[in-house]
Amino acid sequence: MSKYQDIVLKLVEKLDNGWLNPGDRFYSEAEISRIYHVSSTTAVKVLNTLEQQNKVTRVQGSGTFVAKEAHKQVAMLTDLNLAEGQTESVKVLSAKIGSEKEVLRKLHLKAINNYLEVRRLRYIGKKISQYSISYLNPNYLNTDDVDNLSSFNSIYQKVRDDSKIDPFELPFRQKNWAKTVANKEILKYFTQKPTQLFIYQERETYLPLVSGELLEYAISYKLPEYWGYEATATAYRQ
Repeated sequence: MSKYQDIVLKLVEKLDNGWLNPGDRFYSEAEISRIYHVSSTTAVKVLNTLEQQNKVTRVQGSGTFVAKEAHKQVAMLTDLNLAEGQTESVKVLSAKIGSEKEVLRKLHLKAINNYLEVRRLRYIGKKISQYSISYLNPNYLNTDDVDNLSSFNSIYQKVRDDSKIDPFELPFRQKNWAKTVANKEILKYFTQKPTQLFIYQERETYLPLVSGELLEYAISYKLPEYWGYEATATAYRQ
């Protein structure tokens, strides 16, 4: 391990243990050079790496500060229901067996060479609010009824019925960001504009006691006016 990598690991450990609070002033290049007995070039490399890892923020003319984003905090996320009393419903567009290598890689499937793909629309009232694609591990669903689209109105209910596993109790990782989309297959359900801004979401749902395999890899395109989260977190210091 190089010297700068060793310093980065030590500083990340200190930050994750609550050594400084978000927004606090961080070491300067000169301070890193003096404390760790390294050249200014190495010190710059350390700060650049910490900035790339979103651990610190460097402000020209002001210095370096601990990033204000929450790191290693326990947070409770709650989906906000923005239907405002309107009826919510789902339409299943398609359900089919697929075998694309990239999707198999995403699901970490090695022993089998296929997956189940389900595409759905979610409505709030009469307006489409979301387009989603779910790629599912076929070991945990009955795929004999793949032509019965209504059986996939609630994918998680089907998983519970077919495998007795409750997906809501499984660990998951989810990322969301705003993204413009030009895909005509998606846009035809929403707008006639050449592009549309969506909240783009990727979600990976992990299986218990199965090394690496996912139950589901899902992609969703949500209209911003129907999407929201409320987050509550513990204090930074424990």
